[in-house]
Amino acid sequence: MDYTSTIIMAAKKVGISSSLLLAICSHESGGFLHTHNENDHGTPSFGACQVKEATAIQIGFKLNRKQLSDPKINALIAAKYLKWQLDRYNNDYCHAVAAYNSGTYYESKKKPGFPKNLEYVEAVKNLIEEEEERKLLNCEQLRRATI
Repeated sequence: MDYTSTIIMAAKKVGISSSLLLAICSHESGGFLHTHNENDHGTPSFGACQVKEATAIQIGFKLNRKQLSDPKINALIAAKYLKWQLDRYNNDYCHAVAAYNSGTYYESKKKPGFPKNLEYVEAVKNLIEEEEERKLLNCEQLRRATI
């Protein structure tokens, strides 16, 4: 089974947008070319969705490196983590995607109302094929709503 099918199945199992999770994982792994990063801001990241060991533990998984690299397990952990972020931020895609990348949502000091890692969020947004899904990841709408 390929990464795309595995990620879509994990998203459906957890009840989140498969196109959003697919876009995140594709961006995280550079189009599924880099499935291991030994030093990702100080700690390793594993699999197509670049899951950290601490993230897996946070959502209830205690696994070794080999298990974290297994595509099915990796996609499931990523799906559960994204679901946790979506629940945490009331289904706000902008906040949840920013938090998937950095652990929590941080507002930009240079661009108030936008996430600190806006480039990351925009890169994920550009990988989403469905227009309606892409609209949900519009941080500009979020910023206007808070003014």
